[in-house]
Amino acid sequence: MRTQVIDRIKSLAINGVKNTVELPFDESGVAAYIKNPKTIYVDNTQYNSVPIVQTLDGLNINNTTTSVTVYLAVDAKNPLQQLDTIIQSLRGIEDSIEFDGAHTRESTVSTNYVNDLLVVEVEYIITRIN
Repeated sequence: MRTQVIDRIKSLAINGVKNTVELPFDESGVAAYIKNPKTIYVDNTQYNSVPIVQTLDGLNINNTTTSVTVYLAVDAKNPLQQLDTIIQSLRGIEDSIEFDGAHTRESTVSTNYVNDLLVVEVEYIITRIN
């Protein structure tokens, strides 16, 4: 799923920010998106599976959630003029992610401040029954 998200972001051709295939965290413990503002980073895919039905004959039906988080840091005092457009563009790719059997697709946006940077996190959450 991470590769699909990276490909979709590249296809958006967003002006004013760079894309990278690097992970958002490095060995030093400082987030890469803090060191390199105006660069979009995509984290590894996360999985969570919750059993819905378990039978004695070994049939298990699970609700599996797959998620990927995208990070973008910008100067908090002088954010990009098109930041709202960038966020809306990033939110819009949730439906274009191909995932067999998906019954729910969500994207959530959260923001926080780190020093003088505004950090935007967009999380894509796709749920399916398997």
